[in-house]
Amino acid sequence: MWTVSRIVAMVILTGLSFMDYKIRKVPRDVLLLCMAGTVLYQAVTQNIDWMVSLGGGLIGMIFIGISKITREAIGYGDSLAILILGIYLGVWGLLEVLATSFFILGILALGCVTLRRKKSLAFPFYPFLTVGYLFGVCIGGL
Repeated sequence: MWTVSRIVAMVILTGLSFMDYKIRKVPRDVLLLCMAGTVLYQAVTQNIDWMVSLGGGLIGMIFIGISKITREAIGYGDSLAILILGIYLGVWGLLEVLATSFFILGILALGCVTLRRKKSLAFPFYPFLTVGYLFGVCIGGL
């Protein structure tokens, strides 16, 4: 269901997706502002149980650790977005978005392998997060 918070989240994700696609970088200040807004939103509205929100944040922290270990094979900006979405959606909503995002990304990667594209080809991840989020909202799972 499209609520005001879902529309705001979609607008922010869309803007960040364009930024990630065009310049391959999302300003950390913007992400920190989004994180502060998300934490404040959850504290005020208490839309989801704080443990579920904390679980989503924990998944985001795991991705930040993966970014560090892999020397940003998954960028810190992508991991911060996952952390923010985890706090906003909670663990189950985040897993739904990630499953959809990685599934679509996997199909694209399979197409690139089939067409014998360069192995070092890198895709911006924000557009996939945005599509995963949009899919979740449209099917009513979020």
